[in-house]
Amino acid sequence: MEHIPEKALSIELLNARNAKYALESFDSDDDDLNDFLKSDALNEQRLLLSRTHLCFYKNHVAGFITLAADSIRLEKDKLDASQHIDGCDYPAYPCILIARLAADKRLQRRGIGGHLLMLAIGFALEGPLGCRYLSVDPKESAVEFYEKIGFRYWTKSKRRMYLNMMDVAQQLEPDESLDPWADESSP
Repeated sequence: MEHIPEKALSIELLNARNAKYALESFDSDDDDLNDFLKSDALNEQRLLLSRTHLCFYKNHVAGFITLAADSIRLEKDKLDASQHIDGCDYPAYPCILIARLAADKRLQRRGIGGHLLMLAIGFALEGPLGCRYLSVDPKESAVEFYEKIGFRYWTKSKRRMYLNMMDVAQQLEPDESLDPWADESSP
């Protein structure tokens, strides 16, 4: 199937208004994800446990992503030594947890999940807080989706996957300066 153009999608934070009119027809083909969105997401948001962002396509909910604060503890989580931050003596590193991510079954494999994942990456890189990793506890059927983006199991438990945001930031660095004044010599 053809990907939906990014400009045809919009993102909106879940709220009482859009929860009332927009969620009824959403079906990800996963009862747990559907139930969370329709029954629990708004309440968890009110309790400041997470934030759910809805992705709209043609005025219908095409997907959603729920994000929460997380951390990776070096000793407790047994973080792989290759992911330790040199010169940082903190016992834990800040993360954003992708608590849930789903696309409507009628639009799956059309770029909705990737669009929502890019939203989370954008929050991690440009948000108001420091964030070294994105984390996710993927369902078996979603492991390949996350691996394609660069998520890996970096702890001895094969439960939680991580994406090192430093690697992402370095990949996004341009090879040359985008500063129009960079080649000018000083007066």
